[in-house]
This record gives sequence, structure tokens and C-alpha cells, in this order.
Amino acid sequence: MVRNIAVSAGKILLFFGLWGAGIAGALLAVLQFAGPHWFGSIWWRIAVEAGGATASLVALVLIARLIDRRGLDTIGLPPARAVRDLLAGTILGVTIFSIPLIILIMTGAAQFVPDYSRFSGATLGVGLLLVFVNVLDQEFLVRSYLFQEIWRSYSAMAAIVVSTIVFVAVHANPISKGLNGEIVGVNIMLASIVLGIAYLRSRALWLPIGIHFGWNGVQGPVLGINVTGADPGAGPWHAFAFHGAALWTGGSMGIEGGLAGLAGPLVGIVLVWLLYRRKVQACQVF
Repeated sequence: MVRNIAVSAGKILLFFGLWGAGIAGALLAVLQFAGPHWFGSIWWRIAVEAGGATASLVALVLIARLIDRRGLDTIGLPPARAVRDLLAGTILGVTIFSIPLIILIMTGAAQFVPDYSRFSGATLGVGLLLVFVNVLDQEFLVRSYLFQEIWRSYSAMAAIVVSTIVFVAVHANPISKGLNGEIVGVNIMLASIVLGIAYLRSRALWLPIGIHFGWNGVQGPVLGINVTGADPGAGPWHAFAFHGAALWTGGSMGIEGGLAGLAGPLVGIVLVWLLYRRKVQACQVF
């Protein structure tokens, strides 16, 4: 058992090392062309996120093919299911996000006061592109090789637990910001469980990618609400005003930073479990 754990840990560390080299290369290239203030440009942010997603994907393929000796049909990205699962996941993500928003409206903590006077379809499209590439970066990093290796070698439960720890660690910055940040941490933990179950049930990465994109996309670019305390390419518009204690609404951290926000992923766990009933087995073909 100790030897098996050491082998798995070595392969996972190699995966992260290859990803780290790739993202470092992308950052160096962007710094070379855009300078130290590159983050102020949404296009350079997209470039860095795309570099991270590409690095994760390349690392996944290389280790799966050269070390594990398995085919491309086992990496969790079946082309035939891409459109269907992405669309279904996006609808699910929007639905899951709507649960806490409805709760806030019903309790009087959120009011629909839309201001789209400066709306731009191009700005919305670029914002959604940034969110999508960011989601690819996160999902490929946390729920591709790491998840697959632990699922294949140990168990589905172990894969969810370890990937959730990593997913929470990836969001360490917003989590460190006081009580609302701690609530964000719980929200992210529950969201990771939703995404892990989506992978286990669908046996492909497309569904969790779609759910993640639906949640972040409608929250940020569409409605103009901060996502875990950050502005993910949202335009100069908003749909809602929030009132009351930040402990309930999330305040500047966005809905994910408030107690009401926890209802979303909790309902999401139930929805994904009921809608995707395929039996979770030991991972042989992803």
C-alpha cells in the first residue's frame, strides 16, 4: 500500500510540475509583452488562463499515454458528449446558483434593480470567455489527472476528498479574508463535492465543466455579481442590489460568501445525484 501511494504521489507531483512549468512559461511570455500590469487587460488574463488550461491538458495526455499506457479515450473528454454535457451542465449550474439568489430575494436581502444602460454584447462575450477558460484551467488542474489517478487506484470517495482539498487550496486567497472568506471556503468545498459527483456519475469532465461555467458565468458577467470576492470579467452593469448583513448576503465576496449561498451547492449535490443515476464503479474507462 505504501509503495502504491508513493507511486501515485509521484505521478501526481509530476503532473503538477508539468502544469507549473507551463503556467510559468505563459506568465513569463505575458510579462514580456504586456509588462507587470498585465492583469488589467482582460485579454492577457484570458491568455494566462488558457496557458494554464493547456498546460494541464498536455500534462494529462503525456502522463496518461507515456506512463500509465492508456488511450486518449480514458482522459475524461469524449468528443461525442462535449456539447450535450456542457449544455446540461451549464443549465444545472445556473439552476444551482439561482437557489440562493431566490432565497435572498424572498427574505428581502436582494432586490431586482437592473442597470444595463452600458450593456455591451461584446463585453459580455469576452467576460464569458474569460470565465470559461478559467473554469477549464481549474477543472483540468483539479479534476483531470489528480482525480483520475486516485479514483483508478483507490476509490471514488478518496478522489472526491483529495480533489476537494486541492480545490479549496486553489482558492486560499479569498478564503483568508475574514468570516465571509471562511464561508466561501465551505461553499467551495461543497461545490467541489458537486463537481466530483458530476464527474463520477457522468464519467466525463464535460458535465462538471458546464456546471462550474453556468454558476460563475451567470453570477459574474451576466448579473454583475462578484465571484468569491473577485470581478471575473463582469461589465459595467448589475441586475441586483443587496441589503442586510454581509454574513447572510456575502457582501463584497459575492453570494458565495454568505450563509444563503450555501443552499446552492447543497441543493446541487442532491440534483446531480438524482439526475445522473449511473452507478459509480471503480474507474476503468473515464
